[in-house]
Amino acid sequence: MKTVSNTLIRFTAVMAVLALLVTASPAAALAQSAPGLSLTVTISALNVRQGPGTNYPILGALHQGDQRIVSGRDAGGAWYQAPVLAGGAQLGWVFATYVHLTGDATTLPIVTAPAPVSLGATAAPTTGSAGKGGTIVFQSSSGGPIYVMNADGTNLRHLTTGMDPAISPDGRWVAFTRWDGSSNGVSGSLWVIGIDGSGERQVLGNVAQPKAPTWSSDSTKVVINYQDGGPLGPYLACTTHGARQFCMPRPADPHWGLRVVNMADGTFEDLNHDFHAFAPTWDPANAWHVVYQATHGLMALDLTKNTTWNIGTDTADRAPVFSPDGSKIAESFWQTGNWEVHVLNADGTGAVRLTQTSDTVLVQQLLQGQTPHSWNNAAPTWSPDGSRIAFLTDRNGPWEIWIMNADGSNQHPLFPNGLPNGITIDYGGLSERVISWR
Repeated sequence: MKTVSNTLIRFTAVMAVLALLVTASPAAALAQSAPGLSLTVTISALNVRQGPGTNYPILGALHQGDQRIVSGRDAGGAWYQAPVLAGGAQLGWVFATYVHLTGDATTLPIVTAPAPVSLGATAAPTTGSAGKGGTIVFQSSSGGPIYVMNADGTNLRHLTTGMDPAISPDGRWVAFTRWDGSSNGVSGSLWVIGIDGSGERQVLGNVAQPKAPTWSSDSTKVVINYQDGGPLGPYLACTTHGARQFCMPRPADPHWGLRVVNMADGTFEDLNHDFHAFAPTWDPANAWHVVYQATHGLMALDLTKNTTWNIGTDTADRAPVFSPDGSKIAESFWQTGNWEVHVLNADGTGAVRLTQTSDTVLVQQLLQGQTPHSWNNAAPTWSPDGSRIAFLTDRNGPWEIWIMNADGSNQHPLFPNGLPNGITIDYGGLSERVISWR
């Protein structure tokens, strides 16, 4: 009887120690305090950060509908800790405003994160060519990951998700847009994030498919284009002649407008434009002057008088972008079968073609049994000093970022061995602003 009693005492003691160890573990604390508590992302894209605040680096991104088991919260309850990847070991933090939490958040354990490392060093150019070359931001696809790096390709890192990123003239901010995928047309928003990944916030919401933000020279305002009425699906266009009515099927024809937005408070004003206004670019030398792609060529807009005029009648002119001094415009040009980069004067005159597939290459394709075809070269953007142009090309197969002098000479890849880290670029020829350089 005594032996049985001693055994029972030892068993009870061991179980007490095990209970203490289990209770002390964060996982056990979570299981006991909030079993099964999870979050669901409610916006199109949400950064996962290293700590509970926008001054922490970004570790990755979640998208609308993604779910994660929550492991803790910060003391203020504004941030939740959860795995970066579903089922993964690495933990990050997400802003509570943009998720739906199952259960009572107050039951979550409070987790104290280490102080953030200063991000200033990652935002500022380093030495050598990166120091004088500025910073490049690019998107891998419209609405996909956005990356930032030094102009020589070093210090490549994920910034956020969205479309058409544009660095502010002061080099501090990146404007971009997001669409939430709803079908009612009112489905987008304008955002801004620090070049170092801090301070991401929505500037303007409830916008129909916003695109192509372009900054004012003082970095206080942005002009975007947005969907502004018109038939969103196929329709019948009918005319009446006498007593008879004739109807013809027509494809969808959404209209696109222009809007200027104050980046400090989100106030805005809609601008004068024709039915199809795409890809605006703001003249850095003349604050009153914006150029955009229209149905019948490039149009200029006087912001003070709110009047427009045509500066080119070639419908192949797409996605214009001003040089840093405002004297030139680079553009994507539809060359009857492929894209090429052209440069013209700010008034629309003096167009020069900078890219072209050589006859030697076309002959080699023929000798190899291929149908001769020209490369695509598109989506140009200027270096901060206007001496170089970055652009996309598919001459090696997949889309790559290449650099050339402003006169088209010395064309070469930014990354000699292709884009690193498994990154790919998707260009759809829809006037995307893939690259920004400041």
